[in-house]
Amino acid sequence: MQMFSRMLRRQGFYRVKGQDQPVYMKHHVGIGGIYVRIQNKTALVTVRDLGIEEEFTRVKRLEQFITSLDEEAYRQKCLIVNKMRAEAS
Repeated sequence: MQMFSRMLRRQGFYRVKGQDQPVYMKHHVGIGGIYVRIQNKTALVTVRDLGIEEEFTRVKRLEQFITSLDEEAYRQKCLIVNKMRAEAS
């Protein structure tokens, strides 16, 4: 559990106060809120805006998943910006 917490803090997540179980969240402009609930030896990731709910038992897999979400959001943002620039020309 402590390894999940350390990795999430490194990725820019903040702990949500007032929860019985550890819950971490991060807001991303392109994705919305990313919530990670840590239970026993698992981490449950929920992205409400995209309808994603994934469970992880390994820290490395969770880190790869979060990184891929960030990269995909960045690619989508670049596509939108380039489209807007093309329309403005």
